[in-house]
Amino acid sequence: MAAEASGGIDALGQFQLSTHLGPIGASVNFTYANTMMLVASVLTLGLLIIGMRPRAMVPGRLQAAAELGYETIMSMCVESIGEEGKKYFPLVFTLFMFILVANMVGIVPYTFTVTSHIIITASMAVLVFLTVIVYG
Repeated sequence: MAAEASGGIDALGQFQLSTHLGPIGASVNFTYANTMMLVASVLTLGLLIIGMRPRAMVPGRLQAAAELGYETIMSMCVESIGEEGKKYFPLVFTLFMFILVANMVGIVPYTFTVTSHIIITASMAVLVFLTVIVYG
């Protein structure tokens, strides 16, 4: 309590929704959580695009990481659902990679884990639920 009053670290301050990126961010209600989601999306796309660019027979580290993620999720979909699971693969792979990278970004000091907001996890859960209802 004394540390908070003297300008120390506020552990719960990261959960306050305030606008980010100045007046432009304020005009569209762009928050720090939105920034971290963009960072996670860019890092995910960077891993997959840059990692798969060389397409070498002996993969480098980024290519091996991208292929490992792809193979893991594909085998999980096929093993648990069967051959019909391949139609769910893009959704499952996208959600898995986004959640993985967003949580890894949250490990870095002075960053934020966007999956700690209930609205983010609830919206992803509703998306999966509706997808399974519609396509199932």
